[in-house]
Amino acid sequence: MEKASLKKVCNDEVHPSEYLDHRAYLEALFNALKKSDPNYTYFDFAEDAGLGRNNLMNALIRGRRPLTPKTCKKIVTGLGIVGRERQYFELLVEHSYEQDPLLRETVFRKLVALKGSLVPSDLDKWQLEFFSHWSHAVLLELMNFEDCSTDPQWFQEKIRPKLTLDQINSGLQLLCRIGYAKIDTEKKRYVPLQTDVSTGPEVADVAMIRYHQTLLDLANAALTDCQAEEREINSLVLTLTPEQFETLKTQMQDYAKRIFDDHPPAAAGDSSRVVQVSMQIFPLTRSGGGKK
Repeated sequence: MEKASLKKVCNDEVHPSEYLDHRAYLEALFNALKKSDPNYTYFDFAEDAGLGRNNLMNALIRGRRPLTPKTCKKIVTGLGIVGRERQYFELLVEHSYEQDPLLRETVFRKLVALKGSLVPSDLDKWQLEFFSHWSHAVLLELMNFEDCSTDPQWFQEKIRPKLTLDQINSGLQLLCRIGYAKIDTEKKRYVPLQTDVSTGPEVADVAMIRYHQTLLDLANAALTDCQAEEREINSLVLTLTPEQFETLKTQMQDYAKRIFDDHPPAAAGDSSRVVQVSMQIFPLTRSGGGKK
């Protein structure tokens, strides 16, 4: 494909930052190139990407070959991907390739930060920041308490595990900035303006992964930091068919919605507490057909 046409599709039509899987991005990019040229093949794609005229791109997309950071550099150079989108794709590949959990976490933090610079609106950036830390949702929920104050120390005394006053101030400012809360000057307290928080499509994937990672960290800490009567953590190990797995996922989603509907925001009493309710389901064995 002509370099000008190739670069236009790679930089103007399909963006790496819209994906959390480099294989899905490469497949979407191939489909866009093929749409502009019906005779375009995976051999053409590999050649344009600087990998030689072979079937390597097909193998990378199908997961039959790992995409290394070194090969990634060849691809972005060959396809002419530039700027922050290039940086995002390189980080995406690095995150997939890295085996060390701590290093993977560092790379993911870089992905989140870069995503914040790529989303189209200030509101999207603020929502990304909202889901970056578990305490923002807790601060918002605490505003339902009758004795809520404008004093950050009031929030600090309520929240566990303990936060610094700087963290609380930053969170409260964020909530006001994005329109989720405001200060009632007459009552001298924060009041919530948003009860059902969700992200826009531009930030949903990366924001929710970051958010759930922090919640899993909290659940891990609760095993030792909370008394048994203050927590309920159960687990089951099951063998499920793909159909049963999808059914169980749907049941969990329906149950979570039912819990939310049955506990609408209300004036909190003296004995009320903000709690985190989590449900997880994930595989503990590999699928029969692959090495993922």
